Amino acid sequence: MAAAALAAVLGAGACGSEPGTASGVPPATGAATGGPSPAPTLASPTPTPRTPCSAEGVSLSMDIPDAAMGLRAASVELRNCGKRPYKLNGYPALRVLDKNREPFDVRPIRGTHEVKDPGPKPLTVAPGKSARFVIVWRNLVTESTTVAVNGSYLEVRPAPGRPVLVLPSNGPLDLGNTGRLETTAWTLVRR
Repeated sequence: MAAAALAAVLGAGACGSEPGTASGVPPATGAATGGPSPAPTLASPTPTPRTPCSAEGVSLSMDIPDAAMGLRAASVELRNCGKRPYKLNGYPALRVLDKNREPFDVRPIRGTHEVKDPGPKPLTVAPGKSARFVIVWRNLVTESTTVAVNGSYLEVRPAPGRPVLVLPSNGPLDLGNTGRLETTAWTLVRR
């Protein structure tokens, strides 16, 4: 069910692939016209690892990043493990952290053309329910003198004024030296 919901978020399915594999890359639809690259499929049907339930009653998890033609993407899910509704609106604030939890110089970009972005809107996550966003990046090294980013953690502020949560990456956040991490807006998970 999670895989189906994620396919709807991304606007692409894993055609001809086994569930839980990253081999189903949809055919290139915009390559001849200079459009976006094919959206990668996300491999992990069950997001792991998960942060503990916070004092605000939420936890985060992250799918295994998937790569297609140098494009990487991963879904990050917020689960309301508390007893009260949790409000979100728009895009999360993000920072990529190294293994010592020090931030890299990465510019989060709100919105992406690489995968379907539902756009910012107010959401309420009921207890026991979830919302997610997708992060997208390219592992591209263009300058040999600039250190490449290989993040180990993702710091997420779900909404303005909310405490940050630090999520261990479920695979490398290997941004090369692009300094860019694109994100979709929050969307409710339908199960």
